[in-house]
Amino acid sequence: MLAAQDERRRMQRCDLQEPVTIKFWEHGPREITGTVLNASPDGLLVESGREIPQHCQLELVFLFPATLRSPGVRFVCQCRMVRRVPQATGRHGLALAILRTESERLARREAQPDSSWSAAGFALAQS
Repeated sequence: MLAAQDERRRMQRCDLQEPVTIKFWEHGPREITGTVLNASPDGLLVESGREIPQHCQLELVFLFPATLRSPGVRFVCQCRMVRRVPQATGRHGLALAILRTESERLARREAQPDSSWSAAGFALAQS
């Protein structure tokens, strides 16, 4: 019961293990990969193998591949770092506030004929 009173988040987080591209500015544009460990509509906990400067704006890019039922989606979050979170793995944890999001559907590729298949090696069956 006491743990619930110590919780400062406004929204409940969902645990994830989702790969993400992290873009930021450090003497020029930088791009690294990371993993989202948990998320809510207004924040994320991200883990990366590299330390990121404290007060930089971050852009997180998620790519969700197309399935039979939906097209692929590119989802982008503009974030600011709230605090660093030490990780037992020795990686760098970042608590992030989401400032803005946008998404776009990725165009489906047109079906290309399979050039490895050839009718020359097949004969029609006689009936």
